[in-house]
Amino acid sequence: MRCARTVNGRAAGGVILVTVLWVLVLLSLIASNLSLGGRSFSRQTLNAELGSRAGLAADAGISWALWSLQQPGSAGWLADGEPHWMPLDDAWIGVALQDESGKLDLNAVPTELLDGLLAAVVEDSRQRAELVAAIEDWRDADDLIRLNGAEREQYQDAGVDFMPGNRPFAALTELYQVLGMTAEIYRQLAPHLTLVTRSRTVNPRVASFEVLMTLPNASAGLVNDYIEQRRDAWREGLPLPELPFDAAPYVSDRRSGVHYRVEVEARLGQTRIRRAARVMRRGAQLQLEPDQRPPDGSRLGEPTEGERT
Repeated sequence: MRCARTVNGRAAGGVILVTVLWVLVLLSLIASNLSLGGRSFSRQTLNAELGSRAGLAADAGISWALWSLQQPGSAGWLADGEPHWMPLDDAWIGVALQDESGKLDLNAVPTELLDGLLAAVVEDSRQRAELVAAIEDWRDADDLIRLNGAEREQYQDAGVDFMPGNRPFAALTELYQVLGMTAEIYRQLAPHLTLVTRSRTVNPRVASFEVLMTLPNASAGLVNDYIEQRRDAWREGLPLPELPFDAAPYVSDRRSGVHYRVEVEARLGQTRIRRAARVMRRGAQLQLEPDQRPPDGSRLGEPTEGERT
C-alpha cells in the first residue's frame, strides 16, 4: 500500500511539474507577444509622427509656391515647372510651379500638336493616329466617326461599359476612358495637358520640353538651349528670349499668369508625402484648391548640389 501511495505521489508531482512548465511557456509567449506588440505600436506611432510632420512640410511647400506668386517681377520663380528644393529642419521640400498657359488644352489643341505630343510616347504611327482621332471624336458633339476614330459603335464592340462623351472633356481623368488609351500613355500625357486655357496656342515662355517639341521646326537641341536661356534670363532679371524657331500660329503668351498647378513632395527619412493644388489669380488675390489628379513625383527629381549646400 505504501508503494502504491509513493507511485501515485510521484505521478501527481510529475503532472504538477508539467503543468508548471506549460504555464511558464505560456507566460513566455505572452511576454514575447507583448514585447512584439509594444515594438509594433512604437513603430506605428513613429510612422504616424513622421507622416504628420511630412504632411506639415508639404503644406509649407504649397505656401512657398504662393509666396513666389506674390513676388514682384522676377523676384519669384519662372512658373515653367522647374523644381525648387529647400531643407526644413530635417525634411526636404520640393516644389514645382507650372503656369497652365504652357500646356496644351485638351479641348482645343490642334490635331498636329496632339499628334506631336503623342509621338514622344507612342512610336506606332497607326496607334497614334487612332488615339488622336478617338480623342477628337470624344470631344466633338456629333456621332460622325473620323478616319481611325471611335464613336459609340466602336466602344460597344470593344465591350467597355462607357461611351464617348461627345462634348468637351470635363476632367483630364476622362482621357483615360478614350478608346485605345492605356495607363502608361495617360501617365505621360497628363502633365502636359490642361482644360483651363481654352486656347489652341501655348505660351512658349513657360512650356515644358515635351510641349515645345510638339511645335513646328522644333528640335531637341534648340529647345533645351531655349529653356536654359529663358531660366538664366529670368534669374538675372532680363527680358526672356524669343523662341529660336518659327512656331506660328501655335504660340502666344496672352493667357499667362492666371492659372497655375503646384506639385509638392515632402521627404522625411523614408516617408514621402506628395500633394498637388490649383491656383487661380483674381487680381491681387490667389484662389487655392486641391487638385485631385495626383502629382508626378518623378518630375521633381532630386535637390541639386547647390540646394544641398
